[in-house]
Amino acid sequence: MTEIIEQPKEDKRPVMLLVLSILSFISIGIGLLAVLFSFVIGPMNDDQLLVQRVEIAKQKTEFRQVGMSGFTDILDKSLAIIEETNDSFYLANSILFLTYIIGLFGVIMMLRRRKLGFHLYIIYSLLALSGLYIYVSAENVPMIATMINLAIAGLFVFLYSRTLRWMR
Repeated sequence: MTEIIEQPKEDKRPVMLLVLSILSFISIGIGLLAVLFSFVIGPMNDDQLLVQRVEIAKQKTEFRQVGMSGFTDILDKSLAIIEETNDSFYLANSILFLTYIIGLFGVIMMLRRRKLGFHLYIIYSLLALSGLYIYVSAENVPMIATMINLAIAGLFVFLYSRTLRWMR
């Protein structure tokens, strides 16, 4: 008699995990490249900051001309963020670099079926949301930007959580 020995089939990687991972790799990769490029060029000098101030002043004028003066506050806060980030250039970019590395390892570990990767991704998401507050005054961060980032991070964490059954 011949016995058929069934080998347990390894579960296939969920398609949703693959799609989320690709999107995360794109986002994290662009962020890492931006931080590395930023380290290479260094902080802005006074002339470059002046150019930023002039550009934002032009945009504020354009918004006022078309009746959208409510957006000028966001532009003022954007300028304050640029200036404070430049003042803490190396701290800001080091935090961003560390944040992106944690996110990258989290996604890689999830693809390798490790639940620890999901926890690292949550840490990455929290750092991405709160890291800015380490070197920028909370009053200068527009609430709408925080809410949008929170919604996107929350959505990704929720979607990644749907694939936890596949991980060990």
